Amino acid sequence: MDDNNSMNEKKSASAVLPEVGAYMLKGAAIGIADAVPGVSGGTLAVILGIYDKLLESITLNIRTLKKNIRFIIPVCAGIAVGLVIASKVLTWLLENHNVPTQFFFLGVIIGSLPLMYCECVKERKLKIYDAVPFLAAAAGMIAFGLFAANSSNSSDSIPPYIIILMTAAAAAAMIIPGISGALVLKALGGYDLAIRSVSSLDFVTLLFYAIGAAIGLLGAAKLISVLLKKYHVGTYCALIGLVAGSIPAIFPDGFAFNAEGIIGIIMLMVGIAVPTVTALPGKKKAAAEKDGQL
Repeated sequence: MDDNNSMNEKKSASAVLPEVGAYMLKGAAIGIADAVPGVSGGTLAVILGIYDKLLESITLNIRTLKKNIRFIIPVCAGIAVGLVIASKVLTWLLENHNVPTQFFFLGVIIGSLPLMYCECVKERKLKIYDAVPFLAAAAGMIAFGLFAANSSNSSDSIPPYIIILMTAAAAAAMIIPGISGALVLKALGGYDLAIRSVSSLDFVTLLFYAIGAAIGLLGAAKLISVLLKKYHVGTYCALIGLVAGSIPAIFPDGFAFNAEGIIGIIMLMVGIAVPTVTALPGKKKAAAEKDGQL
């Protein structure tokens, strides 16, 4: 009897380990994607087949957490590893090749707009009043950019409450497949500090980002879900306005038509193509599922 139990335990462990490893790899891929503005971790989770389970696991329900513990721990560990790896690379690029890197991010933002528009008009065509949330969000973003530019605070000294608010907004947006949380954080001005903090393991600053992320994921996620169901077009118009309004603030300082500037323009073109290329697998999967239902 004891021999049978030990054999069953060994079989159970041998079955769990590959599953845990797969979840960690998927988490790492999502973590890397989440670190790059314009690349949607939510979309990648859909492609990898864990989006629904990931969404279910964002809860304070103890019973649900216990049920998904073998999923939550390896995925979260993988995401953390992916974020650290990506942040190391991105920090080096921002410090040593700032203009081309910022141009790449600018290209990603521009390239994301047509995809967001397509998602926006899925349910119906735009109407005149849909301009209101777009213009309000764009104007707010431009005003925020001007305030940040004239403020004595640099990206290295953002007040903790601002970090929490920005991260909450980015985390809430990140839940939506097709929307990049890093892109929203970049638009709001908190991305560079976040990447440097992860790279240098600045736990004090990361604590404020973690608080904001928890608020966004646990609190605003429900609100975003309701807004998307009841006001799909208006919500997307606001998101598009937010992203479009960030473009002037992200344009890199110190641009000149030298070798670095030319590389920057090339990276701008590459960045514009990134959202479309990364969205293709998700579109193919959605089309295949739709064909299978017919």
